[in-house]
Parts: sequence; C-alpha cells; structure tokens
Amino acid sequence: MVTHLRNQPGKSHLGCLFTLCFLAAAGYVGKNVGEVYFRYYRIRDYVSEQADFAPALTDDVIRRRLVDYSDSLGLNLGPGDWTVRRTWTPREITIQAQYEDSIVIQALGMRKVWKVRFQPNAHAPL
Repeated sequence: MVTHLRNQPGKSHLGCLFTLCFLAAAGYVGKNVGEVYFRYYRIRDYVSEQADFAPALTDDVIRRRLVDYSDSLGLNLGPGDWTVRRTWTPREITIQAQYEDSIVIQALGMRKVWKVRFQPNAHAPL
C-alpha cells in the first residue's frame, strides 16, 4: 500500500508565500522610513555634541559646524535656520532648528509622500 505524504518537497504553502511577501513589503517601506529617521537621529546627536562643546566655542563656530554637518546629511538647513541662545541665569546653551523631511513610497505605479517635521534641539549647562 502506497501512502502519499503531505509534506512533499517542491510544494509551497500559501501562508509561507504570504509571509514572505509581507516581509518584503515591510522591508521596502521600512528602508524609506528608516533613512529619514536615521538622518534625524544623526543630526540630533551632533546638535547635542555641539552643545556639550559650547563653553569652548563661539556661536558662529557652532552654527557653521551645524550647517556643514546638515549639508553632509542632505538636509537643507542654512545658518538662519539654527538658533543658538546662551542664557546667564541659569548658565546654559540652547541649540535648535526645525526642518521638514519627506517619506516617499513608490510601488505598483503609485506614489505616496508623507511630510514629517523634525526639531533637533539640545540644552546643556555652560
């Protein structure tokens, strides 16, 4: 008597195929979203670093460094977009900016764009 095995090689299951398609779509979308947020986290970290070095630097030097770094990330932040403010009571520095970035998803002939507003800022004692 010959019995047929259910798990024969070469057969695929619909659940496995659906899972693979879902993971591929999530990876495709996640890559675009991840790039935008990774860029924000990098500029936020650099702003915090500049706030920590603020006692040894002038506001113009800090602003120039921030503009150069944002240019290297592909962000359109000029010297006028950065606010560097020092207060004397309490002695601290505040660095902040605001910019808008776009998450673009293109698939199957469709294009969807989401605008996201970011505000990298840092406060540090002087």
